[in-house]
Amino acid sequence: MVDERLRRLRGELEDHSRIADHLGLDLERPLRSLNDGYPENAVALIGKLTEKLLKELWRHHGIEGDPATKALNDLVKRCRPHIRSSTVLDALDDIRRLRNRSTHDGYDITDEDGLLAIRRLVDVLVWFTNAGSAALLGGEPQMDPAVAGYCEFLAGLHVTLGYRQAKRFVLSPDTVYQLFCRESGMRLEYVELLLSRHADDLRTVLASGDGELLRTQLPKRTRFVVLEDDDGSRSGDCLHELLGQDCRIVRYDGFVDTLVNLDTHLDGLAGTPARAEASSTLTAAVLSADPWTGEPQVTEDEDAAALLARLARGSANVLVTGRPGSGKSTLLRALAVDPETRRFRFYFDLGLKARDESFADYVGRLLAPAMASDRSRAYELFLYLIRSGTALCVLDAVDEGVEEASPAGFLRIFADLAAVLSAESAVIMSSRVSFLADSPQVRQLLDSRAGRSEQLVEQMYANGVDPARVPHFHLVRLAESDTTPLEKRLTATLRLSPAQPFADILATHITRSLTEAGRPEIERHLPATLGREFLADRTVFSLLDLHRMLGRDAFADGRLEADSCVLATLLRPAGPETVAFVHTAYHELLAARYLATPQGRAAAAETPGGPFLTEQVRSFLVHVEKGPTSDDCVLPADTYLVGPAERLLLRPVHAPVLFDRHPVTVAQYRRFIAVLDEDGTSPWDHPDQPSHISHHPWTDRLRESDYYLDPRYDNYPAVCVNWWDAYAFAAFAGKRLPTALEWEAAARGPIGRLFPWGDAADGASVNCADMWVGRPVVTYQAWQRDFALDAARRAWVRPVDERPDNRSPYGIVDMVGNAWEWTSTSLADAGEAVICGGSYDNPLRAVQTSSKGVYRKRGGSNAVGFRCVQDITMGRTLPDG
Repeated sequence: MVDERLRRLRGELEDHSRIADHLGLDLERPLRSLNDGYPENAVALIGKLTEKLLKELWRHHGIEGDPATKALNDLVKRCRPHIRSSTVLDALDDIRRLRNRSTHDGYDITDEDGLLAIRRLVDVLVWFTNAGSAALLGGEPQMDPAVAGYCEFLAGLHVTLGYRQAKRFVLSPDTVYQLFCRESGMRLEYVELLLSRHADDLRTVLASGDGELLRTQLPKRTRFVVLEDDDGSRSGDCLHELLGQDCRIVRYDGFVDTLVNLDTHLDGLAGTPARAEASSTLTAAVLSADPWTGEPQVTEDEDAAALLARLARGSANVLVTGRPGSGKSTLLRALAVDPETRRFRFYFDLGLKARDESFADYVGRLLAPAMASDRSRAYELFLYLIRSGTALCVLDAVDEGVEEASPAGFLRIFADLAAVLSAESAVIMSSRVSFLADSPQVRQLLDSRAGRSEQLVEQMYANGVDPARVPHFHLVRLAESDTTPLEKRLTATLRLSPAQPFADILATHITRSLTEAGRPEIERHLPATLGREFLADRTVFSLLDLHRMLGRDAFADGRLEADSCVLATLLRPAGPETVAFVHTAYHELLAARYLATPQGRAAAAETPGGPFLTEQVRSFLVHVEKGPTSDDCVLPADTYLVGPAERLLLRPVHAPVLFDRHPVTVAQYRRFIAVLDEDGTSPWDHPDQPSHISHHPWTDRLRESDYYLDPRYDNYPAVCVNWWDAYAFAAFAGKRLPTALEWEAAARGPIGRLFPWGDAADGASVNCADMWVGRPVVTYQAWQRDFALDAARRAWVRPVDERPDNRSPYGIVDMVGNAWEWTSTSLADAGEAVICGGSYDNPLRAVQTSSKGVYRKRGGSNAVGFRCVQDITMGRTLPDG
């Protein structure tokens, strides 16, 4: 079997003798090595041959540097942008992997490995031979460089579609003949191209030979005359006389239109507001990094539409962020339909992609209807045009296309998009997830000049992501405003007061739509049907789905059609016979209404894989349901919305818990010190406590050495105590430490407030870095500059009751800022425990109810204290304080 496959591969290699002779490639040597039983030598030789090919490509494209000094890994990396074929890139990765295994990793190389290496070299040679220019193939020195580039593009295009180049003749420096063929079942299909820069030159060439070259009798042949600067309208008759009437005469820029109709692909964007309308209301800034210091800085602040148009005309990856309704989709749709932006334009709404559907399958499905033929190759064509450097790809709502809104989820979708994002074309993405802009780790992905940390690289590898294939971006932030374009548009349409909250505007639109349709009663069913479906990560519905969920009364006259649905004004087409909400915010509002009851939260928590929760759902939930409040410091048994913005979760607390109103104070801890044993231990110690632990505060670290002695500090939080101290004190007081879940649930309530008092940032209510600096601290670099150098010398903890507005829904005070608080929760390392709430030296944005850290249990810090809780079993204990 190996001999037979080797014989076939030898025959295929012989088809590339021309490029082998030109570059001095001995294609027979790896075959002989494999035949002689030395597959590791065959793999090494394939690596050497591939290096020669890539060095020639390097020189051809004028890549900076000397390729002679580069190894295969570097050659593949630097040549990647100039190779438009995904097949070739995959082949190069396989050759590199096999060569590395053979020479560095110590693996045994088998005959199968050798055969695979040769097979992949054939794939590379097919591209170089069929799509290569004169500089790669040798000869044809008289060809005009521009014409050579056109030939390379068209040849690569047809190789991508499964053709091979059968013939090519240079008829003049400006005119070239190309013939491609491929197998289609039992027959061969041919495509014949005459490419010329000038119709006059083409006529002269054809007239001199009387068209003899083109008078062939090939079956199933499609003939094109491709002209750069003339559409053939003035000279069509003359050309048809020489070529026959079966030729199609097209401009070079329009040839791709014969394969795919991109206007059809973009038809769904018809009616997009004009660029002038969008740009008159939206401004944006570009966040980048200083090339020397790496410090984030705003480099531009201008008209958002003009900014994106300029970036789209270059080779750029751009991430546009902004809150829901801020106009991201309007900008991106206008960009995609503008013919002045790019030669080829694509628009994909990732919010409509099924979670288990790959990006390649999604693109293929959306582009197939626009293909003139070869629908199965829609994605390959798309990828080729993207890699050509002449396309714009708009990826709207990338945050809605992730499997989970977490660092790992975004890394996975970036890896899925890597083939597109690593191309030379412009890719514009939009997201309303602030995590993408605010996470320090992800920001390293967004800036090509920022180095990746070892921790980030390890995380990527752990999630099966090659760091080399994760993209970099410019980050464009739409300016924050009190009213978004969507809110303005709906407010004007519905004639509402401009001061109404976003949730109320959407609710009014839903109510009016159903009232005008004569079915207002359907609104009460929407949260438990469509709202619950959103939490199950389902945002696209067939008309049958809507009929099943809402009943036949949801369709006028019994017609199962989109325009007869009572929700028609709130829906948009999402595919054949499927619809989605015209803006995701409507769907998120219904999901928030479903979560507004304990029963809804409990049911949603049982969703397989966990409910799909977005930051906007959480924000709407805070508006829709203010949540229960009390002053008894009791955390009730309920289902609570917890977690950071990028990974919100629903988690149950099964039994009520009584919290201390304030953190443990110095005065309280002093009473504990008074009963300690001589060695600083106590009868209440944790059974796993290390033997050398003393519960006396770590006075060497205290900012004030008399902190636990001077009565003026009695009402300050007990700090510089480690986890073992906190555990022992709690047991001494007949209590325990809260779990991290209990702590967060008590701080934010069941609806997931950002701060104990609500969602509005209020620096005056928190002892944090912003207070000591006197203004908001936005970035880590600003914290270093404005806080760490001066304010840090003044900042410290304050009395636990100094800020009464820092109060949770249950009357628990001082939960965020001032001092981190120990919990009983440990993660992977039993020697560490979770701390919650942030401290005086953190910026306001880092002292939210979801703020958590991990600290070693032996550690003691001026910024870490604790509070205690009691389980409620029978009766009720009065809250402390």
